[in-house]
Amino acid sequence: MTARTHLPSASFPVRRMDFSFAQTEKYWWSGDPFMSHFMNNLSSLFPYGEMFFVNSVRAVREKITEPQLKKDISAFIGQEAMHSKEHATYNEYAAKHDIDLERLELRIKVLLEWVTKITTKKQRLAATCALEHFTATMAQQLLLREDLTTQIDDPKMYQLWMWHAIEENEHKAVCYDAYQAIGGGYFTRVAMMAISTVIFFGVIGWFQLHLLRKDRQLFNWASWRNGLRALFSPRDGFLTKLILPYLDYYRPGFHPFDHDTKALEKRWKERLGFSG
Repeated sequence: MTARTHLPSASFPVRRMDFSFAQTEKYWWSGDPFMSHFMNNLSSLFPYGEMFFVNSVRAVREKITEPQLKKDISAFIGQEAMHSKEHATYNEYAAKHDIDLERLELRIKVLLEWVTKITTKKQRLAATCALEHFTATMAQQLLLREDLTTQIDDPKMYQLWMWHAIEENEHKAVCYDAYQAIGGGYFTRVAMMAISTVIFFGVIGWFQLHLLRKDRQLFNWASWRNGLRALFSPRDGFLTKLILPYLDYYRPGFHPFDHDTKALEKRWKERLGFSG
């Protein structure tokens, strides 16, 4: 009788969520237009952005031989599929308040289709590694910064963003490990990070202005002041705090797990009542 080979379990689970945002107020971040739209802005990137991540990993999946990484890739795909689903559901909130996130999502779709046409599989995976580093470090900040997250007034939005933040840190090394497994090198990795940075912040700035203009909040200077302080304060701005972990990505020998968030994830999983 042939012995049954033991297959490893994925390092993290796929959680099936089912949010509803039909009752969410328009300005759910402490009643503030700028920060509410900043988070709406981020949400508009996820439905097609995370589909791009999944496709980038799937394109090289047959080259992966290590059993644990293969299991983790499957779990990564499952988690990202759930993120796309729930951020698409987010649009019921947007539609209720005449916030046209679907138009922004379609712009991301067109952008990523263009990127797919002009890049190789390895370059797309390197871009995914870069953007996953962005999402993981931003997610880490959300988990750390209760001075910010306690400003989320809506309980469903709070749970959505904290659930998403946990999972971005759980799977933050999967694409990077896949990239290394297929022979991805340093130059392509950092070059795609530099290019992705310009595109990412260009899109974020464009979408923020669009959302504020459409909502007739473009000249709400008090909201701008509060938002820019929250994002760019030299001492504790949300984006300011990303600078050092961002620069660390350019270090030869960098790995996502150099930024250990296991205890942070565990604390938040217990807090949100997640079993695994």
